[in-house]
Amino acid sequence: MILKGAMQLKRWIAMLLIMSLAGVLTPFIRQISRRMIGVEPGVYLDYRNMEYYFEDEVRSIVREMAREIDQPEVNASIDKETGGIIPEQNGVFVDVEATVELVMNAAAGEHLQLVIIESVPQLRAEHLEPLTEILGDFSTPVMGSPGRVTNLRLALAAINNTLVLPGQVFSFNEVVGERTPEKGYKPAPIIYGEAVADGVGGGICQVSTTLYNAVRLAGLEVVERRMHSIAPSYIRHGLDATVAWPHTDFKFRNNSEYPIIVKGEIQGWRVRVWIVGRK
Repeated sequence: MILKGAMQLKRWIAMLLIMSLAGVLTPFIRQISRRMIGVEPGVYLDYRNMEYYFEDEVRSIVREMAREIDQPEVNASIDKETGGIIPEQNGVFVDVEATVELVMNAAAGEHLQLVIIESVPQLRAEHLEPLTEILGDFSTPVMGSPGRVTNLRLALAAINNTLVLPGQVFSFNEVVGERTPEKGYKPAPIIYGEAVADGVGGGICQVSTTLYNAVRLAGLEVVERRMHSIAPSYIRHGLDATVAWPHTDFKFRNNSEYPIIVKGEIQGWRVRVWIVGRK
């Protein structure tokens, strides 16, 4: 019995010695492993010393560096104020895996750079420059109170210089937004069913109507459109397009193969909307 107890004690002592020895040796073994399979000594990636790092550690470092460098590409666009072309911006990305491979295969003392990929936007200034032909042009007479004219100007400014890409749907309500006093819209007559009463933003249906007719003349696809319940004074009934936030909208799709630009403004005493593109 005493002999058995002594043997068990020896086993416990042996296990404790092995565990202690393993704890002492583990850092040493890890350092040996770094020198055997880690990055070679004196290897730098830009400003970072990478020597003896394991591959997963290199990957983490490269990802951290990439977060400071990566820039998404930006398509060319149209300046809403001037109508001029805003050039595209190429994207810049770090190829993480290619950089990791470069570091892991580097010879001792090498100084390396991140592997950078440049991406070109799908829509570039060269695609917008040819958009100079008038595809559809329509105007209606300016009429009504100063408040109504203010509403016309605000809605026209909202749709002016709007770029619509091939296949994209233009929504009048989305582009113009809610008509509120905070945005400068004034009370003016609005058609409600069979009656007419003042409401904030009254008169902007003339803008949607003028746009509808320019779209129709341009041969673009009308997606959503409703007529007034009674004929408006500025156009023959049947050629109008009423809108009301947020439930009644006028929408069209650019079903051509090129981008188009919606333009609109008051010229003299006419509300003019025209579609510019490429035939």
